[in-house]
Amino acid sequence: MKKALALIAALTLPSIASIAQAQNPPDIKNIVELELLTHTEVNDKIHKQGMTSVIVATGGTEERGPHDVLGGHTIMARHRVIEVAKRLGNALVAPVLPIAVAATGLRENTTQPGGVQMPADTFKAVQLAMIESMYMNGFKDIFVMGDHGGGQAEIKQAVEEMDAKLSAKGVRVYYINDFYQKTHDDVDLYMYEHKLPIGGHGAMMETSEMLYWQPAIGVYVRPSYKNVEFDPTGQTPEQWKAARDARLARQAAGDTGGGRQGGGGGRGRGQDPNAPPRVNNGLTGDPRPSTKEIGKVVADIGINNTVAEIKKQMAEKRGAGSK
Repeated sequence: MKKALALIAALTLPSIASIAQAQNPPDIKNIVELELLTHTEVNDKIHKQGMTSVIVATGGTEERGPHDVLGGHTIMARHRVIEVAKRLGNALVAPVLPIAVAATGLRENTTQPGGVQMPADTFKAVQLAMIESMYMNGFKDIFVMGDHGGGQAEIKQAVEEMDAKLSAKGVRVYYINDFYQKTHDDVDLYMYEHKLPIGGHGAMMETSEMLYWQPAIGVYVRPSYKNVEFDPTGQTPEQWKAARDARLARQAAGDTGGGRQGGGGGRGRGQDPNAPPRVNNGLTGDPRPSTKEIGKVVADIGINNTVAEIKKQMAEKRGAGSK
């Protein structure tokens, strides 16, 4: 009986602590997400505290192996842009869109359900509407970015159209490509330099970052990542490095078509005819060495790249004294 009472007490104490913590008033000063603020609080932040910048980010819902949850793009994007906003000090975060273009795994007669996508023209219209909403809310600098490869072109087009439309009113709109493109490149290079596997959906980059952000074991990444069957990339590290160097050389020469514009499911997968047959489970690459510590490195690369690009573009459009 005593053991049973002790067990009940042990199970109850964390619940009581959680309830007590939930009953504490929220620290409004440190909340940057629009959806967690009232309209009066947003008004105060914009007009009294000078928080006139806003981040508009897109995530995505699609397969990423049998171990990573479908909302990975949205989860990682939301966590990163919240940190970006806090580091900038004068920015808020719009609700993160969980739907993009060309969700990996979503196809006719799929055996791996769960993906959500929208047509490219609809996606662009949503981006235009999001930007216009932020302008109507009173924001002066609107930073737009996406964590999913599909839709990057439409985000860029929407930004260019709205910046041309709103710049005469003192509002600037920015496409932050480094949130996606440079971050993927830099993370891949980190993996290469540390002799870690490079891969795409559900592989080490994504699994490690989701391990880092997840609030409790198994919430974002199921423990099966440690022994899941995976699809080899069909590409040696040296082949990846050579392909990366060639792509960067083309970009430096003015070829802007070398970036990733599609979904990330095949990222890193080579064309080696001798590669083992593809394991069609939404996973491209090896997630088994993933750790929270590497996840922090991955997250910091994305956050630092985004902050740096925002400051760079603001300096170009607003002057060197811009935050």
